[in-house]
Amino acid sequence: MTHSCQKLINLIQTGDRLPSDCPDWSETSYQRLITALNPPNPKNAPGAGDIASLVRHILRREDELQGGSPQTLKVPRFSPWPTHKEIWQKHGFDILVENSLNYVIRAHPWQPEWLDLSRRYPPDAPGFKAEERRNCEPQPGDPFLSLLGRTNYRNIGQKEAIRAVLTAPKNATLVVNLPTGSGKSLVAQLPALLASQTGGVSIVVVPTTALALDQERALSQWIDHPTAYYGDNSLEGKTRRKAMRDRICNGSQRILFTSPESLISSLAPALYKAAQLGRLRYLILDEAHMVEQWGDEFRPAFQEIPGLRRDLLRIASFQTLLLTATLTESCLETLETLFGEPGEFKVISAVQLRPEPAYWFAWCPDEETRTQRLIEAIAHLPRPLIIYTTKVEDVKRWDTELSEAGFKRYRTMTGKSSTQERCELIEQWRNQQVDLVIATSAFGLGVDQSDVRAVIHVCIPETIDRFYQEVGRGGRDGKAAISLTLHTTPDVKIAQSLNEKSYITIERGLERWQSMFSQKEPIGNDRYRIPINIPPTLREKDIDMNSEQNRAWNIRTLTLMSRSGLIEIDGEQPPKFNSLISEAELQQIWEKYRNSRVIRIRNQCHLDRQTWESKVEPVRKKGLDWAYQNLKLMKEALRPKYCLSEIFAQTYSIHPRLSSQSRTKVTVSKACGGCPHCRKVSQKPFPGIMPYPKLIWTKPQWEIGLELSRILEREKLLILFYDALDRQGWKQDGDRILKWLIEQGIRNLVIPPQSRTYFWNHLQPSQLSTGFIFYFEKYEPIKMPHIPTLIFHRGNDTIPETYLFLNHSALAPRILMLPEHTPDPSREDRKLIEIFSGRYFRLNHFLLEIGL
Repeated sequence: MTHSCQKLINLIQTGDRLPSDCPDWSETSYQRLITALNPPNPKNAPGAGDIASLVRHILRREDELQGGSPQTLKVPRFSPWPTHKEIWQKHGFDILVENSLNYVIRAHPWQPEWLDLSRRYPPDAPGFKAEERRNCEPQPGDPFLSLLGRTNYRNIGQKEAIRAVLTAPKNATLVVNLPTGSGKSLVAQLPALLASQTGGVSIVVVPTTALALDQERALSQWIDHPTAYYGDNSLEGKTRRKAMRDRICNGSQRILFTSPESLISSLAPALYKAAQLGRLRYLILDEAHMVEQWGDEFRPAFQEIPGLRRDLLRIASFQTLLLTATLTESCLETLETLFGEPGEFKVISAVQLRPEPAYWFAWCPDEETRTQRLIEAIAHLPRPLIIYTTKVEDVKRWDTELSEAGFKRYRTMTGKSSTQERCELIEQWRNQQVDLVIATSAFGLGVDQSDVRAVIHVCIPETIDRFYQEVGRGGRDGKAAISLTLHTTPDVKIAQSLNEKSYITIERGLERWQSMFSQKEPIGNDRYRIPINIPPTLREKDIDMNSEQNRAWNIRTLTLMSRSGLIEIDGEQPPKFNSLISEAELQQIWEKYRNSRVIRIRNQCHLDRQTWESKVEPVRKKGLDWAYQNLKLMKEALRPKYCLSEIFAQTYSIHPRLSSQSRTKVTVSKACGGCPHCRKVSQKPFPGIMPYPKLIWTKPQWEIGLELSRILEREKLLILFYDALDRQGWKQDGDRILKWLIEQGIRNLVIPPQSRTYFWNHLQPSQLSTGFIFYFEKYEPIKMPHIPTLIFHRGNDTIPETYLFLNHSALAPRILMLPEHTPDPSREDRKLIEIFSGRYFRLNHFLLEIGL
């Protein structure tokens, strides 16, 4: 038995109070039990089921760590400990000894008859053991990682994504497609901080206030002012938001996290001001797959961002980043339609399926059976745990069932939960005051709880994509987790109904468009301002339509038309106010701006039904086909005939496209933490390998200084020959040349590890007046960004011939620093310096040439 577990057991058995500040309490399961036994206030008091489950977690975890050897524990027989042995037994314990003061208990593995092969593979075992499943190796870092206190990249995907962001061409859009837990946040944060060292701001759009606050906390030690912009009508909240808008305008905000709703409303004036002053660096959308969201949780503001972006790009140059962990081909086409112009549109991917979850499915003949199995699963599975359902009313029903079963340390969340309720839940979730959450799909985005060990679905999600995203809330720390789906026959019809109502019909869409366009206001250049708050017809049921729902459907119609090539969604600057305008006039002007959108006509037959049938209907049908296929894969997952990784690979693989807007194929590295098929054929869990992302920019952004350009004389290769590393004064000369080359635009540095100490201190962001540096241990042109490169070579070794290859399609210069005695790579009996016909200098001559 581990020392910390033995200490905890001794304290429980002696009846002593469990101290919350013991350094031995490294296991979160210990901390959860202690918090439950010592609640911060009476309303957080645990139920008997909570205590039994938390004790089970501790003992089963220890059992698994000890190779399956069961541990025993003597527990008190008084409140808040369960006083009836039936409670312990329902939670998977054997009662070994019973007296008036104590029970001696032992936890046994959970092996329900209603789960196939559970006798051979106890479903709870991997989750309690929390064995490491992820296999991504850290990668050597670039010098600028020190800005956020790091020395290494988390994995190759993160490394190449950040390099792609930093070399993105002017006005480009980059979709970053990396798996959950691979460090997408750094892909946004690091370039934003690099770009704002001398001023400026990057806007990161996030789906939830919780995620904005999370990001603010993560950067608080490097940025000493607020960075999360969210609604709060208190005086303090209004003052906070005004200060942030002021910092955006004066260039000192650096980075800001906000919702799409705030972006297109209260933040828009400050954003336009920053663009006019040249202070806008990046526009970043986190969880970018939400732009394609069409269902009940649809938030139209996500689909309104492209119009704002397009108008801002008329004023200023900046890059757009779209971050996601679940990119489907349908989603990519939507993003390309909305963000594809102006500038290049590219995708960088390193898609590796999640190796952490083990998947279990059980069909239930009726709701009573499902309820019994859910309560049994909750009693036996590790904490923390999430229960997902589809409908709000189901969340309320499961709330009642859990309460009656003796659980109290749980909370609920739906799309109808207020911001305050969400924030309170997430705070309690993080502070280990809540062990269970019952939720619709509204819960999860922006909730980075890394140690969730189990996710239960008491529904059939309408798409395999939704299922994978929600299962992905478990095991974000890279350790084993459990996915359990309890489904009934009626669940299929619910999933189908949700799947089918996602796309508007062309009849209804045309009605909406005709209604909006009939009240157009021309603003020049074939652009119109149209209202989005008017009903589709004057029929009574349409006039009485909920205004927010009506706005959302109108925006959805515009998006569908944009994808069909009928219109282009655009934007315009917010109205400017002055002191002569009355409060009533100001309100009227702002309401008009808020309730209208700017579009550009691309097809002059946009009002004809025949055009809608030939242009819109194929796009709509393609969307329906994708939705149908997504649901079909979800049904296949319930009774898989092959490994679930095959189904997920179908979902997230993206086919290549050869056209004027070419698209690279996105392949999926398969992984499985255990599924019905793999257990049936005795296939062990396998993690897969993260693919190496391909270079995406054929013409990345770079520039060189006038002095270096003069010295190169239009050549792409320059050699600097030095005499000896042990020469007195070499280090000083080398440092000066390196610093000068970096200031002149060198961005790739190829330096062997044994020479890194010569230069590394001069590569830190604090030592560089501008730009960034990518560090490589060897020259691999196929993997390196095509930007100005310095290769430092030492010793008597023959250099690779690739050093001297001249690719005439490559525009970036390459500079070599070589010893004077370097042999000719084609003939070792002569020196390179004696036969090289290109541009070269001896080091001392070069120092004179550049005035050093």
